[in-house]
Amino acid sequence: GPVADWVFLAGSKEWEWYDGEPTPSDMEKMIAGKNPLMNWYLDKAHEIGTGRLNRDKQFDPSVDVEFYDIPEVLEKLAKFIEDNGPFDVIVAFSQGCIMLHMLIGHLRKRKLKDETRAQNQICSAEEMPWRTSIFFSGMHVRDKRWKHLVETPTKSTHPVVFVCGE
Repeated sequence: GPVADWVFLAGSKEWEWYDGEPTPSDMEKMIAGKNPLMNWYLDKAHEIGTGRLNRDKQFDPSVDVEFYDIPEVLEKLAKFIEDNGPFDVIVAFSQGCIMLHMLIGHLRKRKLKDETRAQNQICSAEEMPWRTSIFFSGMHVRDKRWKHLVETPTKSTHPVVFVCGE
């Protein structure tokens, strides 16, 4: 039989391209087929009149970056996990890592449904309804309105594997 069952959940926001961003490669187009490339959330780097590319603004800590629809997306992710779990591992890539990182902070701050805690044998806010997370090429949370989810006085004990390049 199968060694693992995979469940895939994509973001629900259609990608908005900014000037200077790479266009999809032939491989990405082949994988996507007729489906559009999707984001978990849309964002905007608020910097006027400099003419800098979005990717440069996104990595400049002096630029205010705003994430849109975060409460909606966090609830969608939490509900999907609660309704379809338990899961052993959640694997995320790029913006998905940002969302999963914020979800971990969100779940630490809210009480899961009692039946979800029982189903997953979760006893405290530090335990997630999955065993471990794997982040590929994750980035930091840029929107200051959501940093409270990831900058807490105590670090989460949830195990995470970070895979990144230079």
